[in-house]
Amino acid sequence: MLYFAQPSYMGCRLPVTEKHPFSPDLPKIRANAMTTLEHILAGAGMSLDEQLRRSGLAHSGELNIVDFLRILESFAVEVCDESLHMSKRPLLPGTNDHVLSNLGKCRSLQDALQELAASYNFIHGGAYNRVERRDRELLYIIDDRQFPYLDDSDPTHIRFNMDCVLLYVHGVVCSLGGHGAANSLLKVQSRADNGDNSVLQAAFSHLPLRFGASSYVLHYDLAMAEQPLQWQAPLTLSSVYNQLQFHLGQSNNDSNLVSKVRGMLEQGIQSQEAVAAELGYSVATLRRKLAQSQSSFRECREQVLNQEAKTLLAQQLALEEVAQRLHFSDARSFNRAFKTWNGVTPRDYMESLSQD
Repeated sequence: MLYFAQPSYMGCRLPVTEKHPFSPDLPKIRANAMTTLEHILAGAGMSLDEQLRRSGLAHSGELNIVDFLRILESFAVEVCDESLHMSKRPLLPGTNDHVLSNLGKCRSLQDALQELAASYNFIHGGAYNRVERRDRELLYIIDDRQFPYLDDSDPTHIRFNMDCVLLYVHGVVCSLGGHGAANSLLKVQSRADNGDNSVLQAAFSHLPLRFGASSYVLHYDLAMAEQPLQWQAPLTLSSVYNQLQFHLGQSNNDSNLVSKVRGMLEQGIQSQEAVAAELGYSVATLRRKLAQSQSSFRECREQVLNQEAKTLLAQQLALEEVAQRLHFSDARSFNRAFKTWNGVTPRDYMESLSQD
């Protein structure tokens, strides 16, 4: 029996697509997840070394999340059953492309996710997927506890597979909603016992992850629910896979977010809303990501103002003019702010410059 846990949406495989260059410092798949992948491949009479070779990858003992997806890509072409022999209701080839092709006709991201859930529920004959609005979040929920898996399916492989399902659904969101929707993902839940055997640790290392949950859930910022779709042409599995790879590479590259925000402030983009929009985030997502970097928009703005203030003071400009250029209400307000930032008044700072 073949138990392959490639990213399948309750049994839909991801397609072969072009490879794209990504940062070499992407998070790596954990050793236990690598072991599970090797066992799954062995069950199909294949080896990890062979799949690495077919994907043009070297066996270095570890895989980043993008290389992992490429291994799944290489395996998928050899499977004609889109349920991958895990379901009692096998899917004919082409089922998933048919489902995806209709999503671009939806009005909003929430409509598209509801259509996606309804389509696969119909195909699999059960209410395994649903979309909810809850606590300022848009949730995509998969409850597979009653799903008709084959009787001898390995529970570990099933949960490994379902974590990959979440990657696929997020790829659909990335495709339909663009950068803003991709970055609106707030947290992820999984039924897996822990993260040791999951690909989620690598794919979403920048997000809160909860294991041992009652269902598989993607939590998005509710602000994205009514956003119009950015993808007009019919979706295909190939386009979803391309977008998923791209956005996973981008989302794990936020270590310089504070520098990006400060750079925009220095360029004259002053409002938090404008900065968030430029980065493709909602304001709430920008706040959360800055907090994860032990910073805030206010702190970034004050750092930029402080640096500009020091530059202007070094030019021996009057306090009133410096305050005006920095958009303070008056010189007294600027004086208080500068002392808070530096522990000395602007005049004391100017005097210290003349003594150097």
